[in-house]
Amino acid sequence: MSYCFGPVRSRRLGLSLGVDVLPRKSCNLNCIYCELGPTLKYTTEILEYVPIEKIWKELKETLTSSHKKFDYLTFTASGEPTLYSKLGELISRAKELSEKPVTILTNATTVMIPKVRESLCKADILLPSLDAATQDTFLKVNRPAPNIKIEDIIRGLSILRKEFKGQIWLEILLVRDINDSTKELLALKQAINIIEPDKVQLNTVARPPAEEFAKAISQKRLYEIAEFLGPTTEVIVNYSKALKQGSRQLIEAEILEVLKRRPSTVEDLAICLGIKKELIEKNIVKLIKKQIVKYCPHNNIPFICIN
Repeated sequence: MSYCFGPVRSRRLGLSLGVDVLPRKSCNLNCIYCELGPTLKYTTEILEYVPIEKIWKELKETLTSSHKKFDYLTFTASGEPTLYSKLGELISRAKELSEKPVTILTNATTVMIPKVRESLCKADILLPSLDAATQDTFLKVNRPAPNIKIEDIIRGLSILRKEFKGQIWLEILLVRDINDSTKELLALKQAINIIEPDKVQLNTVARPPAEEFAKAISQKRLYEIAEFLGPTTEVIVNYSKALKQGSRQLIEAEILEVLKRRPSTVEDLAICLGIKKELIEKNIVKLIKKQIVKYCPHNNIPFICIN
């Protein structure tokens, strides 16, 4: 499949069926921790990058497929999904076919734009990110395109909170010695009070990042920061729910569709694709021999990524 993928095992959403609406790594940020690597197409333009009917055809087939079991339908991108001009229309169409909650992963850089907020308000749950609350730190951790200001993002999220009737789960991803200082945490706490999300979810670097210097902070430190930020804050923990293992034949292309969007372990791939671990391992060996994929260990976890 070109646009739909998964369900993937998500630490935040359980089993998430993803819809990727942009060409690979098209984004207005170039985050140091991004598991997809450096941004390939730096852009702030909101366009119909892919004809909507191409995405919809595949999504409709996926939603009407009896073997796809998932908890959430998640609009995302190998980049920033709100740069896709037809996002709102896709959400509306999907909700006509599926009763599963619709979620959107966004870096929140476009929320000051009324048409973007109109699209976002069609969803059930929004998962915006806010990794910094001062411009200096924003530049270090997210490396935005020119003229993107963190104060605009915070103000836009505050406006969105007043317009959006669903849940807002604000993610903060912390990178050791980059955005975890006392000064930055105080600024983040102030921003949280302005935005008033339903909950705050703390995360750290868990997969091979775009930059080697982007290091995780400890679980102990995450819990300390969660307590500091307030009672609506939680630490994201590993998700262990598994799909019932199927017996259908494995196709290498399915593995690659997952890996091009996120580095994964063998266990991740088995759960995501509903295929036994042993079959995943056999196909990974073949793909490694072809030099298509490789192991990318991170924190002693054997992730597999595109070569």
